[in-house]
Amino acid sequence: MTINGETKILARFHTKLSPRGLNIYNPYFQENGVNALYILFYNPDPQPLLAAMRGLNIAGAVAIGFGTDPRLPPLIDEIDDVAKYVGRVGFICNKGGKLIGSNQGGGGLLMSVESVTTLENKKIVVVGGGNVVRGFLFNISKKYSKNLPEVVLVNRTVEKIEKLKGDFPMIKDSLPLESLNKLSGDILVNVTHIGGSVEDTLYTPEIVSKFNFVSDVTFEKEDTNLINCAKNTGKKFSTGWDMFTYQGLIVLETVLGIKVDAQKLKTWVIRGLSETVT
Repeated sequence: MTINGETKILARFHTKLSPRGLNIYNPYFQENGVNALYILFYNPDPQPLLAAMRGLNIAGAVAIGFGTDPRLPPLIDEIDDVAKYVGRVGFICNKGGKLIGSNQGGGGLLMSVESVTTLENKKIVVVGGGNVVRGFLFNISKKYSKNLPEVVLVNRTVEKIEKLKGDFPMIKDSLPLESLNKLSGDILVNVTHIGGSVEDTLYTPEIVSKFNFVSDVTFEKEDTNLINCAKNTGKKFSTGWDMFTYQGLIVLETVLGIKVDAQKLKTWVIRGLSETVT
């Protein structure tokens, strides 16, 4: 890679020394001739980071560590609709000095699911109720407005997902976690830490067998129990590493204005996430 005056800088903004992704995006840039660098900048205060973004004309930044920090939004000129609804800024794009905050979580999950099936008129069971679920539903409602799927939400805290029913008419029910073994449908989506930082005592082959497609967001490892259940029952699936790939794709295409090959990027995601990086 030749670094010159046209090289675009994509930053990783964090509160601490956390280099995840540097071993993914820079090799991808090198291999595909993208004139860009992914660089870590860290500070417990977002203000100097955003000031540097303006002053140094940094093209964009992944806002890891500051997503829900109340100090961040006042430093950004504009926050798009998905980030407003989710309540979390995932990345920032510098458009000629105007800083625009967005969120890639729900969009990345949607693209991950779409890599194995369309969502049109499908019945989807979503396990979870956090920010990624909110972004996922928001993106579905925009893209599939004429052919909305039917969604059932399942979560440990039903009150948390009950609030979403008023926002999205495609949500047909909100149920406690113990209801999952009674449900069936086209697509099962895990949007929790189950299978990663939380031990999986939930998903079984019997549950997975009631669905045609399975999607996971856990990326501590790719072969989670849920994904292995999908493999063993012959179901099509997308993994947390697929979601990680598509989140990255959204950021790179938005910030750098390039077309990203998801399969090529996934090869570097596999290599990068297979390494122990904190």
